[in-house]
Amino acid sequence: MALSKLKLAITFILFFTAGYVAPLRAQENYSINGTVKDEKGQTLPGATVFLTGTKIITVCDGEGLFHLNNISPGSYVLVAKMIGFTAESIPVALKTASVTVDVILKQKINALNEVTITFDPNWDDHFAEFKRKFLATTPNATECKILNPKVLHFRFSKRLNTLSATAEDFIVIENTALGYKINYLLKNFEYNYNTHILEYQGSPSFAELTPKSDKQLKYWNKNREIAYKGSVTHFMKAIYDDRVLKEGFEVYKVINKPPPGVPYDREKPLRFDLHPVLFDSLLTVTDKYFKTLKYKDCLFVVYTNERESYEFSNTGYKLDRPTGGKVPNGQFSMVNLVDTSVSIDGNGNFSNPGGLLFEGYMAWEQIADLMPLEYGKEK
Repeated sequence: MALSKLKLAITFILFFTAGYVAPLRAQENYSINGTVKDEKGQTLPGATVFLTGTKIITVCDGEGLFHLNNISPGSYVLVAKMIGFTAESIPVALKTASVTVDVILKQKINALNEVTITFDPNWDDHFAEFKRKFLATTPNATECKILNPKVLHFRFSKRLNTLSATAEDFIVIENTALGYKINYLLKNFEYNYNTHILEYQGSPSFAELTPKSDKQLKYWNKNREIAYKGSVTHFMKAIYDDRVLKEGFEVYKVINKPPPGVPYDREKPLRFDLHPVLFDSLLTVTDKYFKTLKYKDCLFVVYTNERESYEFSNTGYKLDRPTGGKVPNGQFSMVNLVDTSVSIDGNGNFSNPGGLLFEGYMAWEQIADLMPLEYGKEK
């Protein structure tokens, strides 16, 4: 079956377990303090500690202590890492007071023995494929550069027809389209050439680049707004805030689509319920910070405030417009619920990781279009 007739999708597992950040209002900010130690109780000076998906990051002092300050109330994922140890992720809730978190890092098994690095004759080809999938092929991707590519190691399975990647340290990405440097801690990456499903999970930390001129800053601000609007985060926040239509999204049910991971013939038309989805019937309020999203049929999402990019046309991700109704122009995506439900918060994050599978425009936009958590909060 030709590629264009197969499903091209991505299990979007980036930083959406980063947690909820309370909206801007008069409120106190808090801190997260603690120590990082090994399993023997020895402190680990120089360990990196950050909050996933944010610009909040620090390094432990000479006594293994860390301090993360000026944090809004909410739920976060704190990550601690150090070379030679397995990174640790810990959920942290900030409600009415600062908290103390002590982190124990386990030494990597291969760090206890001499590691033999074998030559990969296909490394360049694998790296090129990794960049196409990880950064994507959007206009912003052309202005992204991985500054330390040799931290990446690849494995191709002929039996499974999959490409997997690991990284021995942060993947450092310079994005001169949006004005960020991203330190991305990759947990797993796999692309299946049979199903065309990409799965990756990791924790990004953002830092602002310094603009060379006012013109460049305006360029970044414009691109940041474009990257945010119509994104997965924007869509999830619109669902949470009950502003789906007001934010420019129209959503319909696909009633005859196979389950996620099952290839389908793109020439066989999908059937749609062209009555717009009412999300109040799909949402349950969990508590003051979270809502649970649960639905059965695949969702067809149209972001009406922007058109699909010219570069998107021949990627294989493009979805056809539903027939038999007046579906507006815009960016077309499909959102499949993989788990029984997902939890979403007021900043547009969702969990469980891998709970949603995206096709179409939202699947095309990847790391090159990723925005820090603070941007959604500021909006």
